[in-house]
Amino acid sequence: MEPVVLREKKDLDIYINPQRQRLLRLMTVEGHPMTPKQLSDEMGISPSSVQHHLSRLAELGLVAVDHTENVRGITAHYYIAMPRVVSVGCVQQDENTPQRLALIQSGVNRVFQGVIDYYHTLKPEELGKPDMGDVLWGIARLRPEEAEQLFSIIHRFLQKHEGTAKDGDPWEYALIAYPVKEEPHA
Repeated sequence: MEPVVLREKKDLDIYINPQRQRLLRLMTVEGHPMTPKQLSDEMGISPSSVQHHLSRLAELGLVAVDHTENVRGITAHYYIAMPRVVSVGCVQQDENTPQRLALIQSGVNRVFQGVIDYYHTLKPEELGKPDMGDVLWGIARLRPEEAEQLFSIIHRFLQKHEGTAKDGDPWEYALIAYPVKEEPHA
């Protein structure tokens, strides 16, 4: 499925909203269709607020009605997070660049805080095991075709594993990679 690219200010305004970020994350982590009432109970906000945020996220193609059920004479709409990658469009240099950068920083900080919180729940003997998660950084030397191959592998892998199916545990990630301009030697 094609990524959602946040090109326009309108798209950024929809996506950057903190409640919508929380809502989308909750739906993705839960991994099954939920009603606005169920979501409001989890989030501690009104069902009408959840419904408003769902309709805005649906404009971007990030959520959709999965199905409806008749519950005690009322038609309940069950929403699901769509398996879509979101691209902030940071390669664009326009009047929305500050908003894009704020969104990136907020997202990376949220993932970083999540990993810190997660590590505090681990027992000492669990630390350092690859199946428990990790944070990696460094510099790899890649030729242009290797960089293209790396991103292709990452994108294919994530597309295969994103979504809300319950055939695995949800793993949150923030991958950042870019070509470094080598500093001239002094």
